[in-house]
Amino acid sequence: MSYKIFHQTDIGKVRQQNEDAVAVFQGEHLALMVVADGMGGHAAGDIASMMAVERIGENFTENLVFASSDEARIWLKNVLESINTDILAYAKDKDLKKGMGTTLVIAIVAPNFVAFAHVGDSRAYLLAYGELRQITKDHTFVRKLVEQGQLSERGARIHPQKNIIINALGAGPALNFDFVVLERACVDAIMLCTDGLTGVVEDEVILDIMNQKIVVNEKVAQLITTANEYGGKDNISVCICEFDEGCASK
Repeated sequence: MSYKIFHQTDIGKVRQQNEDAVAVFQGEHLALMVVADGMGGHAAGDIASMMAVERIGENFTENLVFASSDEARIWLKNVLESINTDILAYAKDKDLKKGMGTTLVIAIVAPNFVAFAHVGDSRAYLLAYGELRQITKDHTFVRKLVEQGQLSERGARIHPQKNIIINALGAGPALNFDFVVLERACVDAIMLCTDGLTGVVEDEVILDIMNQKIVVNEKVAQLITTANEYGGKDNISVCICEFDEGCASK
């Protein structure tokens, strides 16, 4: 299994601090891509996102291996529940009345599968056969309205409450996260990002950049540059994994 991974985070053009956190952990058997978007303001959101990324790194070892995707799900469940507990305890200890929390999206790149876990509205995308597909479903108020048939996709994009998140690490003692498994045989690239990208850049523009014949670090940089050109209203984080042998080579 051969691939290239690159990640970058940017403060954007409006925010005074970067509450995003992004990291990649690579071992002998697999890689973990992690993107988090903190909530709660100064000394809260940035700590929550960094706490999530660091705890995942602490549980990652060079020889970590999963015999199956179900084993990966159980490992993630234990790690995420521990992170959730830590964030709640920190907020209580610091007497943060408004609380603190973070979105989180993870990709596990294993020899036989790619697995995604997410909480909140940070997203995972799949590139295959030149087409881009969103893998995750946003845990937001407007996404729930769309799924209930009360709001169109276009209406969701311009809805004034589109940023209201209904699920996040640190939101409460009971943690719920989505877990999706895909066969790796038909994947050209995967991308994780925060809504600092997807909130201002249309999927069609993202696809155009992902399909360009440039190296992966240039694609990440161009996506962030484009988000800033469209206003840079939020922190922007992008992580891309490109497979040397994917659908396009078959």
